Amino acid sequence: MAAPVGTFALGEHLGSSHLDGNFAATVKAGMTRGGVGVWWSVDTDGTKVLALTFDDGPTKQFTGEVLDILERYEVPATFFLIGEQVKRLPDLVRRMIADGHEVANHTFDHFSAVIESPADVRATIERGADAVAELSGDRPRWFRPVKGHVTGTVLTAAAELGHDLALWSVSRDPGNDTAVDDMPGVRANYIEAVHEGAVVIFHDGIGRSAFEFTGPDDELVLARRTEIDALPEVLERYLEDGYRMVSMTELIDTYGQR
Repeated sequence: MAAPVGTFALGEHLGSSHLDGNFAATVKAGMTRGGVGVWWSVDTDGTKVLALTFDDGPTKQFTGEVLDILERYEVPATFFLIGEQVKRLPDLVRRMIADGHEVANHTFDHFSAVIESPADVRATIERGADAVAELSGDRPRWFRPVKGHVTGTVLTAAAELGHDLALWSVSRDPGNDTAVDDMPGVRANYIEAVHEGAVVIFHDGIGRSAFEFTGPDDELVLARRTEIDALPEVLERYLEDGYRMVSMTELIDTYGQR
């Protein structure tokens, strides 16, 4: 299937889980030949496995707490990191790596691709990858576009930089307007929406407001606080229901090539 042109505003997808192939005829942002994988879930043929992911870190507010929770439950995750925050808080990234988590790219400055020029989109993806590589030793395989916005420019840059794209199929609010401080509602959304082969998105950061001069966005901080408060019970339920949590790479390399 050809990858889409323009903007793909991510929803909650439980059907087809993968887009790939040669998109030279469809991508207008440079007409680059090549291919890139775009994943938001995978068919595991009934095996209860999922990838747990976190966006927008690292931050002083939340990342250490999230790492403590993951250590307590002995589950791995994939962290999609903002390069600017990697530069500011390298010790938290080093702990992620030491704890066995996968680190990935979420741009350098957390601007959505729909408001940037093609040159700026490529630059922020490349700088984000470089920031992660400085600490991990390797360019990350995975890139997650800001807000799940997939454009032709994003696909082109990802292909050129050797990334696959990781979106998601389970989140805090699958389109039902859950209030930012509704922890029971958020917890229920994560539990009720889970499925075999899911990519589950949490956040340990607050986007650009972590480093903009205006300071943290209070409503966004509250939303993130609510997610993290729900996290232990969500993990307990996943484990009780027999789910095994793995990195994005393990999920896709084990089940995505069938």
